[in-house]
Amino acid sequence: MATLVIANHHEIVSAGLGALLQAGGHHVVACCSHEDDLLFSVEAYRPDIVALAENVAGQEAATTVSRLRTRHRSVAIIFLLDEREAITAADLLSLDVEGILSNAACATSVVDCVDSVHHGRKWIDPDLLHHLAMAERRSQNVNCLTSQEAVVAHLVSRGLHNKEIARELQLCEGTVKMHLHHIYEKLHLGGRTQLALSMAGVCAQIDEAPPPRNRLTDWS
Repeated sequence: MATLVIANHHEIVSAGLGALLQAGGHHVVACCSHEDDLLFSVEAYRPDIVALAENVAGQEAATTVSRLRTRHRSVAIIFLLDEREAITAADLLSLDVEGILSNAACATSVVDCVDSVHHGRKWIDPDLLHHLAMAERRSQNVNCLTSQEAVVAHLVSRGLHNKEIARELQLCEGTVKMHLHHIYEKLHLGGRTQLALSMAGVCAQIDEAPPPRNRLTDWS
């Protein structure tokens, strides 16, 4: 049985996580909604694990993690992501934590993560790994487009029709159709809807690999 402190701004989320983990045989000793309360609880209760939500850590997650380590050197930390679209593989590597979960993770993944971390293994949400792999693949595929194809793809993602794209780029409509044909072939897409979704994924990765669905997914 692991002892845990849950840190999340949303009381109902903390309550749900607590009930789930208690049912899984673990013991939640405190729920916190602010960093000051979290640091106090870590010192007072010396938990095995802290479930730290991004909405408590804020943009300086590494600083919060460092403060937790200072208060309790041996504590394991599971980081709960609010928006998986806002993180990259490089961000994952820079986080000094034992587990990473998306807030949209299923109940089984939450319990698996806590069990694994409690037994000294590092764990990352399989759905998040799959999302990052697909985003990386989209980014690599887009790099194979010519500069004009990339512009056409971007305009499609903005919802422009072929005639509007032709007017925007001062091309004939037939040339736009030819570019789209090449784009679909290079990116292995079935049409402009798939292209728009694919480009949206690449843009999300810029602005801010699919594994099997195993019970345990370690990166150690």
